[in-house]
Amino acid sequence: MSTGYTVYWGADNTAAVSTPADLDAVLDQIATAAPHIVDVVPDDNDDLGLQIGVGHPDRAVLLVFGAEGGYAYQPDLPPWPEPIDYDQGGQPTTYTPERTRLTPATARRAAHHYLLTGAPPADLHLDPGQ
Repeated sequence: MSTGYTVYWGADNTAAVSTPADLDAVLDQIATAAPHIVDVVPDDNDDLGLQIGVGHPDRAVLLVFGAEGGYAYQPDLPPWPEPIDYDQGGQPTTYTPERTRLTPATARRAAHHYLLTGAPPADLHLDPGQ
């Protein structure tokens, strides 16, 4: 498991993080602007990691990379009534209501767990087919 991660957002922004507090500081700064998709990638394996959508007050996106990955969702949370636009690498990207069935708090908790363990929480539902 890696102990260092690089966070990527916007057209060319990066930050090094190694703890949930480090990640929260970066995500809090990014979330003050328009909603963004943020990549969190382990320094020792750029085929793994996750993408987290931050900046929307009620919904988030979380995509876990790798063989056991997929889009995270909360089955008890109804789809948001409309698509949500996120800045992804400097490009506006629309996410469907099915991909935003996650609260910001749940997405953060999952990202924290990922930083500490290298895996998403076992109780998180992932849909590899979306």
